[in-house]
Amino acid sequence: MAHLHKQTKIPQQEILPLAMDIGALGNRINFNTRSEHNSINRTITLKFAIAIRDARIYRQGIQAFYHVFRTVEELINKELSQEPLSKTGEILKQIWRPEIARTAALEQDLMFFYGNDRSKFEHPIRQEQIDFVQHIHDAYKEKPHILLAYCHVMYLALFAGGKIMLSSLTRASGVFPRLDGKTTEEVSSFGTNLFKFQVEDDEVLRLDYKKAYELATRNALTEQEKLDIIDESKEIYKRNVMVVQELERHNREKITSKLTYKVFNYGYYVAVALLLLITAWALRRVVNHLLF
Repeated sequence: MAHLHKQTKIPQQEILPLAMDIGALGNRINFNTRSEHNSINRTITLKFAIAIRDARIYRQGIQAFYHVFRTVEELINKELSQEPLSKTGEILKQIWRPEIARTAALEQDLMFFYGNDRSKFEHPIRQEQIDFVQHIHDAYKEKPHILLAYCHVMYLALFAGGKIMLSSLTRASGVFPRLDGKTTEEVSSFGTNLFKFQVEDDEVLRLDYKKAYELATRNALTEQEKLDIIDESKEIYKRNVMVVQELERHNREKITSKLTYKVFNYGYYVAVALLLLITAWALRRVVNHLLF
């Protein structure tokens, strides 16, 4: 189905959870992760502004998060395929929508940016990415219900900020290559699938997803399980920041290792040293003139 944008008007009483509902798990996650959420927002906003000026940096970013989404979705599908369904599987059955899955969309983007070379992104290549994927497997093995933290944090974040990022991406000049016979908008459509949901109205999908999450988790989970999910939500934000910071360090080290950068810095320090010597010599001349 074509991706369309249309104005959605849904009666307020049908939108769940209510903003002031302190018993809703989604609201509890948001309240208890405010500082972590603000931290990743600042980090992503700044780094995204840099990434959309360089295709290599942008593709590194989506490659990193591709492995998170793929791992989570593999485990969700594992839960949904079990017979009989576990408690986590029963909850996921009520929440999960195939249209929300991001693995295939990210694969399309990465194949575009990496010239159809799957080997360039098939496996996580940096330590924080590897550790994040391993953490998901370990946490799931001990407490399968922590998948519900990812269902809230990772996917609703795309609904919240995806349209803004998509708009910025399609206007960016440094991300997409020039292709003969294709406009910038047409080219950008090949590499922005992460932020597109193949439904008539993604706002309806978002509200339906949030409502299903609230109804499925309110009574089916114990209080301890809800606390586990809140704790894992904090961990998700923390590890997202670590992944982005690792990419920043990698690119900074790559830039600083270039000969031109070293020559520039060397020239800068030489110039500063010469300026200091000239200033000292001039001051000495002034002092000698005043004394004699």
